[in-house]
Amino acid sequence: MTATQAPASPSASARCWRCGELPAPGHPPQPCARCGAATTGQPPGARTFARDALRGLQGCLRGAAFVSAHPRLWTWILVPLLVNAVLGAALILLGWRLLAPLAPDFAGQDWGWLDGLRVVLVPALRVLVLVTVVLASLALTLMAAGLVNAPFFDVLSEKVESTVLRREPPPRGPAALLPDALAALRAALLLTLREAVFLSLLFLLSFTLVGALLFAVAGVWFAGFALVDITLARKRYGARERLAWARRHRALILGLGLPVAVIPPLQPFGVVGATLAFLVDEDKA
Repeated sequence: MTATQAPASPSASARCWRCGELPAPGHPPQPCARCGAATTGQPPGARTFARDALRGLQGCLRGAAFVSAHPRLWTWILVPLLVNAVLGAALILLGWRLLAPLAPDFAGQDWGWLDGLRVVLVPALRVLVLVTVVLASLALTLMAAGLVNAPFFDVLSEKVESTVLRREPPPRGPAALLPDALAALRAALLLTLREAVFLSLLFLLSFTLVGALLFAVAGVWFAGFALVDITLARKRYGARERLAWARRHRALILGLGLPVAVIPPLQPFGVVGATLAFLVDEDKA
């Protein structure tokens, strides 16, 4: 290398097989500064679709068991849940204030022999407006959850990793907190936009049987990818690297995503399970 050449950036193959960390510039690749493992000591193990899918399906249960064994992690689970609850309640209140006046009350009208129907119809319409507001608010809350939860889940994933490795990460000063939070938000926003575009296209086809199945599978896949993406983004995987990793682990992604897609409040435990799954999988390229 000549004096004018810049040092080559570490490639994906230089990542530690144990924790996925890249070596710091100018430092030898082994042992890993994050976990102490020899970066060349463990080739990727053999995997099967069924084994990966089963491991993914167990992710939320393993996450819940891990949190139960380490109660200090509850802080990073309850805080985002509380924030989402407040956000959802605020959206419901705002929606009701905006839409409730639009519901007709038929005041001062006389429908003759149908007047009994008018008496029943007024509260029924208000209930219909309330149900619409609640469902729309929940949908908006779920859409925003990825962005709201990203900084909290980023810390949660890091705390899980530190507990498993029994090594604290390098100290981060206050100046590093904002860039890390912005990086987590940027990754979550990118995934949200990609999910919105892709699922919108599939929704147009969902009125057919094949389209409906593709829409459901895509929803599960994105739910699982969102869980793993927290760890991958924290490890500074690029967008293409994250997609490539997810494609190689598609069965794991689908397994992780199914419980969360059915029961969204399981997402924090899914993040913990996804972090654990990433750490035990030797394929970190």
